[in-house]
Amino acid sequence: MNEETLFHEARQKPVGERTVFLDQVCGGDLTLRRRIEILLQADDNPDSLLKLQPPATSAILSLSEVPGQMIGPYKLLEQIGEGGMGVVFMAEQQEPVRRKVALKVIKPGMDTRQVIARFEAERQALAVMDHPSIARVLDAGATDSGRPYFVMELVRGVPITTFCDENNLPVRERLELFASLCQAIQHAHTKGIVHRDIKPSNVLVTRQDGRAVVKVIDFGVAKAMGQQLTEKTLFTNFAQMIGTPLYMSPEQAEQSGVDIDTRSDIYSLGVLLYELLTGSTPVDAEQMKQAAFDEVRRIIREDEPQTPSARISGSHTLPAIAAYRHIEPARLSKLVRGDLDWIVMKALEKDRGRRYETANGFAADVLRYLNDEPVQAYPPSAGYQFRKFARRNKGALVTGSLVTVAVLLVVAVLAGSIGWVSRDRAARRLVVEQAVGRALEEGDDLQKQGKWQEALVAVERAEAALASGEGGAELQQQVNDQLADLHMIQRLEQLRLQRGGHWDNKSANRAYARAFADFGMDVENLSPPDVAARIRRRPSTAIRMAAALDDWTMVLRDWGLRDRTRDPATWKRLLEAARLADPDPWRSQLRQSMGQEDLNALRKLAEASDITALPPQSLQLMGNALIFGGDGPACVAWLRKAHRQHPGDALITFDLTFHLSNLPSAEWVEVLRFAEAGLAAQQSPGMYCYVGHALSQLGRYDEAVAVLRKAVELQPDFADAHANLGFALSQQVRLGEAITACRKAIELDPNLAASHNNLAWLLTTGSDVKFRDPKRAVELAKKAVELEPKNAIYWQTLGVAQYRVDDWRGAIVALEKVTELGSPGDSMEWFPLAMAHWQLDEKDVARQWYDRAVEWMAKNNPQDQELRRFRAEATDLLKIEDKSRSQQDGISNRP
Repeated sequence: MNEETLFHEARQKPVGERTVFLDQVCGGDLTLRRRIEILLQADDNPDSLLKLQPPATSAILSLSEVPGQMIGPYKLLEQIGEGGMGVVFMAEQQEPVRRKVALKVIKPGMDTRQVIARFEAERQALAVMDHPSIARVLDAGATDSGRPYFVMELVRGVPITTFCDENNLPVRERLELFASLCQAIQHAHTKGIVHRDIKPSNVLVTRQDGRAVVKVIDFGVAKAMGQQLTEKTLFTNFAQMIGTPLYMSPEQAEQSGVDIDTRSDIYSLGVLLYELLTGSTPVDAEQMKQAAFDEVRRIIREDEPQTPSARISGSHTLPAIAAYRHIEPARLSKLVRGDLDWIVMKALEKDRGRRYETANGFAADVLRYLNDEPVQAYPPSAGYQFRKFARRNKGALVTGSLVTVAVLLVVAVLAGSIGWVSRDRAARRLVVEQAVGRALEEGDDLQKQGKWQEALVAVERAEAALASGEGGAELQQQVNDQLADLHMIQRLEQLRLQRGGHWDNKSANRAYARAFADFGMDVENLSPPDVAARIRRRPSTAIRMAAALDDWTMVLRDWGLRDRTRDPATWKRLLEAARLADPDPWRSQLRQSMGQEDLNALRKLAEASDITALPPQSLQLMGNALIFGGDGPACVAWLRKAHRQHPGDALITFDLTFHLSNLPSAEWVEVLRFAEAGLAAQQSPGMYCYVGHALSQLGRYDEAVAVLRKAVELQPDFADAHANLGFALSQQVRLGEAITACRKAIELDPNLAASHNNLAWLLTTGSDVKFRDPKRAVELAKKAVELEPKNAIYWQTLGVAQYRVDDWRGAIVALEKVTELGSPGDSMEWFPLAMAHWQLDEKDVARQWYDRAVEWMAKNNPQDQELRRFRAEATDLLKIEDKSRSQQDGISNRP
């Protein structure tokens, strides 16, 4: 008897007989019994969704995720939370990197395909968020039972309200924490992202170095779920009230199709601040829980809450509320009355046009209060309050008594407002200018420390303080200039990170040129001294701008190595501009040696330098200088030391991974370790490509394909990702898909030699002869060796392709080139050599190559099926009896 049948039979029994019935049918299966009991409890509740949606029964029974279970590449470790929309587990990601994550499984009732589609639409926007107080959303998918899940950065924290109460934080510390939350939300808003579900369980607090730090989770999840106020958002399947409606803005409750914008988050922040001050939400949770669906919507849209001070004064639990805030009860209400009342009530305006326009504006008013400065919030006008009163009491206003009450209300509010209006404007301007000055000084200090994101937050705080128009045009221009500088740095840093993923040179060149042009510098048409002079006008950003020029130099230098027609003077101009712009003498000497292409000078500088005293920018620049000087081992040795000094630096990790993988004797287990570390630091397409390439080299092709598809998904025009995916697919003998991937790589980057080589090999040696096209393979292989004439593998491919088109002499020339380039060679080269010499009737030479190839196979025992096919083909052609091969391999002698 299945669970659903048991449930329906049990619900037919009188309540007093159910226990005996369950004892009989469930036996010792406590899990089964508990599920049936939960269903029966929900069924007994008149508001249960079971009453409204009978089909939900089977869905409820499927809530069976348990620790130890795999969901996609994630192993569930333990349940760490549960809300109205889902259950949250701590999980361990198994591949492509091993790390702890938070995995949220959405409860039944959502359309999985729509949820995932909406999340995918959000993914690119979410990817650009980079703020220390915002947890990243990493992945999404569907469980085997068809329910959506989301994977997020694991945050070991507690809800902000819980943290504040458990630590008895005073009001001032609560406000400081709240202001930092607003600044994190502002960062998301500037990226065009609205949270839509701000509540304590989505605002966690943890301690870092003894300091309380806010971390916002679940960005993008509410929008992906299409969350709005419906009966499903009010009740879980067990008819329990969830928190979301308590923090929901009136426009979200309206269900009128109105766009939800950033001001909806402002409202939710207002509710959260109300709770931090008073210990309860503006709308009482019990009142909401007992209300019908339409009444809940009406309450959110229409009911005006008490001010925080009034709520505190009237609370029967005031002593406990005050104790949690480390203050005497009598003082708490007085502390909140006035400025804090109006700050909160401005955020809670039903009319979103009257709320704070930005989260930064909200934070700025809180900080004004903390600095004993006049706040921007103020009591609503008498006329406005009267209009709201009239709307709520349309019918009653016809009676004289209510008209009298309304008039008295107007008089009372006017009397309370006179004191505010009479404030001295000059004094307000002074305090605004002081606040802006402090924020700009803080921003300057943070820039000098290289803390660009924190500096941007500080200057944005100055911008918010000027929102009142009190600061004057000169100060406004100073703030605008600082913001322009910091946004430029943010843009260039993002380009450097993308370059760390080794995207193609043409795209990188265009992106850097466009970024500098947008900043007012046509770098490509200005002399190096002119470029440097313009950069040095703003000393605080000069070092980072020079670093971007360094990276642009590397782009053009690499492009020149791949395309000999490019003029080296182009990259040398950029390098000289960087040298003149950056005041650092060590980097100036380094750039001078780079421009002169003096490898010995670079080596001497590296040997004489104290690596522990150099910043990451200098360390990365030296690594690139050594590699382009042609000394790969020295570059890797230098970057190993740099990585030990700065293990969390994404660019150093990127470069070390890349250059380590290009060493002739690369240790792929080590490459994979660094690649996975880089991926954990920055989930870029390039790092996914590194991980996938390393996995392929280790023979872990299933994992490689999965990771490389991720790289392609994140950046569909990433040629390297398609090329590596083609190789991994070919090793799985998925030839059609592999050929398609290689062709796409060539389409995206005609100068990517690896793509030409890989496709040539597939068209030459594919196990399914219908995919072979040796003439086209020869063309592709010739292009590969033209692009990289010193790559022995490409010459080997060309030789095999030429053999297939009966160009015996050409094949021998190409295959012998492999040895000339210093490769030790292997049987994949020697069997074709044997066959080419045999075809030219050079039988003794052919037999020598054949015997050498067989000896190599006996010694190394390769498992390569292509190599075995070559051996079979050579054995047949040379008419050699190879009993050991036939017995061991059982392979037909047909090519």
